[in-house]
Amino acid sequence: MQKVRLAVCIGDTEYQNRFTNCLLGHYRNQFELHIFTNPAQITPEAEATFDMLLCADYSTEWKNLQQAVSKPLLYLLDEEKEEERALMEGEGRGIYVDKYQEVNKIVDEILKNIGGEILAVRSEGSIPQKTQIMAVYSLSENEYQLPFVVTLASILSEKERVLVLDLQENSGFSQLIKERPDMGLEELLVMVEGGRYSKSRLLSCVGHLDFVDYIYPVENSECLCDAGQAVYMKLLQLLTQELDYGVILLNLGSRFTGFFELLNQCQEVYFMQSQGGLSQWREYEFREELESRGYKALTERMRTVQIPIFTNPAVSCERLVEQWKWNEFGDMIRGMTPGVAAVG
Repeated sequence: MQKVRLAVCIGDTEYQNRFTNCLLGHYRNQFELHIFTNPAQITPEAEATFDMLLCADYSTEWKNLQQAVSKPLLYLLDEEKEEERALMEGEGRGIYVDKYQEVNKIVDEILKNIGGEILAVRSEGSIPQKTQIMAVYSLSENEYQLPFVVTLASILSEKERVLVLDLQENSGFSQLIKERPDMGLEELLVMVEGGRYSKSRLLSCVGHLDFVDYIYPVENSECLCDAGQAVYMKLLQLLTQELDYGVILLNLGSRFTGFFELLNQCQEVYFMQSQGGLSQWREYEFREELESRGYKALTERMRTVQIPIFTNPAVSCERLVEQWKWNEFGDMIRGMTPGVAAVG
């Protein structure tokens, strides 16, 4: 994905330093920064060096910038300053965003307003290897599949940028994030099936949970099985081409047409099972089925994960993730995960 050339002109030096440090720390692969110390530096010649201007603390100069700059404009508005808010009222051009909110929300607004052109979905037959595709799957322990996915994603994010793609029906993910966006996985599936997409719409489908990103899950779970392997392959190709993630983590549910072919694209498959009982019989049959379909090499990439025995009922998904991440189970996951060291 081509970097967005972002011009930054913020009067509050401390805020500007914290903001730009955050962008460089977490979004350096998405942005190229051009720092201006005052609006007078933003000349027509300087405008040629950036794609969007982000401004704050220069409300009196804003009208001149609106007239002088033809590129997209975004103003960080301090809503507690009544005089600044009043000055902005009625200003037609520009995007107005609350200054004091999470940086990833501001990043969302920037990306939504850059690169809105309609592009054709390319089908290359295979997924580019710059991104690792991992999956979590269970034959019987899917009640604890979601907290395991979030725990695994959080641990992986210690070393890589991680995107979670929830393909499990009624996994509970929407309750965890408690958001109802206009666009999400359903929108992406429609774009992929139609063969056309825009970067701004694609980026609007991505949400943030701490330092883990995710595609907003579907509301109509029937579409997960209706899509099929060909659509999911194109979707993964699109995500790897346009978004800069080290890992895309699939939370898999019911088998759709081409399920095994898609599973075979994964470099790692975390196969969940309970301790004791007859779950090992189901795993044995599953491995037999993979071999009979010609995917013996996939069985060697499967990592069996035994869910810990619970002495107390799980209070919430968030609490369970926090416990798993920092106890012996989390250290075991780190030991199974390439490139992530165990916590000493």
